[in-house]
Amino acid sequence: MDIKSLREQSDLSFNTATAKQNALEKARSRQIVAYNNHLFRADAETINLISVLKQQQDKFFVLDVNQNPCEIDNAEEFLTLLISRNQETLNQYHTLYQQLKQR
Repeated sequence: MDIKSLREQSDLSFNTATAKQNALEKARSRQIVAYNNHLFRADAETINLISVLKQQQDKFFVLDVNQNPCEIDNAEEFLTLLISRNQETLNQYHTLYQQLKQR
């Protein structure tokens, strides 16, 4: 391999890694949802927490992204919102990831 082809490969790898990182950050920022005047992240950790608490109680308190307590009085609606937003963002990220793999 000559220097030119090495540089091209290096640039392609860097651009791919940068695009992947940017897409992941966009997905993470899109996972922020508002509920009951509080902000939550629709990630696996929050989804699992709400799912477990919902099985035990009808109403409960959780901390939002700013560490403020929020009462969840309709856990089913909240869980549906979290899962929907999570899957929306992961589907978008997956689409971009597939495009990047084809490079």
